[in-house]
Amino acid sequence: MKTSRLKNIVIVILLLVNAFLLFLLLSRRAGERDSNERRVEQLCTLFEKNGVAFDRALLPDEETHLSLSLERDAAREEAFASALLGTAESGDSGGGVSRFTGEYGSCSIRSGGTADALLSRPVDDPESFSKQLFKTFGYTFLTSQLTDGSGSVTGMRSEKGRLIFNASLTLTFSDSSLTGVSGTFLPALDEGRRTDGLDAVDALVHFLDYCSASGVVCTEVRALDEGYLLQTSSASPLRLQGVWRISTDVSSYYVNCKTGEITRE
Repeated sequence: MKTSRLKNIVIVILLLVNAFLLFLLLSRRAGERDSNERRVEQLCTLFEKNGVAFDRALLPDEETHLSLSLERDAAREEAFASALLGTAESGDSGGGVSRFTGEYGSCSIRSGGTADALLSRPVDDPESFSKQLFKTFGYTFLTSQLTDGSGSVTGMRSEKGRLIFNASLTLTFSDSSLTGVSGTFLPALDEGRRTDGLDAVDALVHFLDYCSASGVVCTEVRALDEGYLLQTSSASPLRLQGVWRISTDVSSYYVNCKTGEITRE
């Protein structure tokens, strides 16, 4: 047999194998889509039977559970203090508390992330100042309650579009001067490996079970968000846990992606 003919036969065999593997892959994905569609239909039926309005459009198109690690960063804390106080001088007050002083006042940051500042810093535009500060340090702008340069602006720490629901920061202004900062300041987050956890459908089923067992009565699920909760302890001052936040007409609830445990906001 000629070498060229043998090569052609090998090429044809490889093409057939690749076509077969592609067919298997497409069949598997189609099966997964059909299975997921059945789960969603069953979920909607379950909510309807329990008298809770639920729009399937709330379910995310894609889900990615990521482990995030964070470690206290003295340089980042000093940069944050300087952004508030001008040039900041640092000092360790003991007990895991870092204290900073500057021309506009003072700021303290604890090992668990709690931040407090008392100052008097004139700014041209309080809302623009707040948004720029939030953007620089990884916070998503949430609300502004300003009137004629007085009031407060709040942001929440986020990472790749996912909020850390209990890590917010509030800036207080009086007559276009920044007078106080309170909330949680976190270091930069390092993305780790992808992790397995409850998907959105399972989280919602857990929530319905929780309502039945605890007597919680709600009539509508208004939002479903994937994010994190900051957890602190003496052994691990800074730790993030992946959660689903289910917002209803009554309150919001967190479903632990790892354990399924549910807590009220």
